[in-house]
Amino acid sequence: MERLLDRLERRFGRYAPDNITAVVVTLMGVAGVLELFRPGFTGALTLEPATVRSGQLWRLASWLILPPSFSPIWLFFAVWWTWFCGSRLQSLMGSFRYALYWLTGWAVTTALAMALGLTTTNSAILMSLFLGFATYEPDFEILVLFVLPVRVKWLAWLDAAAIAWQVATASGWSRLLPLLAVANYLLFFGPTLLRALRGQARQSARRAAKAISRDEVVPARRRCAKCGVTDDDRSVEFRVCTCEKCGRPTDFCLAHARDH
Repeated sequence: MERLLDRLERRFGRYAPDNITAVVVTLMGVAGVLELFRPGFTGALTLEPATVRSGQLWRLASWLILPPSFSPIWLFFAVWWTWFCGSRLQSLMGSFRYALYWLTGWAVTTALAMALGLTTTNSAILMSLFLGFATYEPDFEILVLFVLPVRVKWLAWLDAAAIAWQVATASGWSRLLPLLAVANYLLFFGPTLLRALRGQARQSARRAAKAISRDEVVPARRRCAKCGVTDDDRSVEFRVCTCEKCGRPTDFCLAHARDH
């Protein structure tokens, strides 16, 4: 995958736009404001296969700029968060790969929705921006409610759990939509994620092996030839007998060293 992306970037990288996030969040904010003054306006932006087939072709792209919230305050923070995650991800991926990231998410979601006749919004593709950012910078901290510092990797796990829940609770072919809506993330970051999980598994195995070696019982070094008591019992004293009867150096506990 990396080699293919490198070849594509060398050939087409100069054509990549560098303002995708700015355009999307600007149109998103405009759509949110229009919804406030004209309730129901954003209903004409969703991806509805039936209306697309009837001639409303703009829906093939307009679903990308649906506002995540219609509350003025939450609209502001939602637009800001989309801009923050998108701009950070673009700076980390590069303009060409970021544009391809958007294109892949749009193409897969649109194709699936049209093929299965499913109405969809942009919630999953926006989530994929955050998941990509969290994969690059898992330890980046944000203040939840401006008070609680939380690393983005934990929020990413919550998003992943939400996707899994949607897949588990949906019916029929619609259960594929949440998963394929983040297909761009799985395509671009799946190998990286697998390598990270394998690395963590190896580290856990090494830590477990070290713990076992630390807790390993040291075999007894001395054992009484008569009663069998070993030096695991630290209260027992041992003596070595070299008499002719023993024939060779033999360990005995103190109680039996005098009488054997």
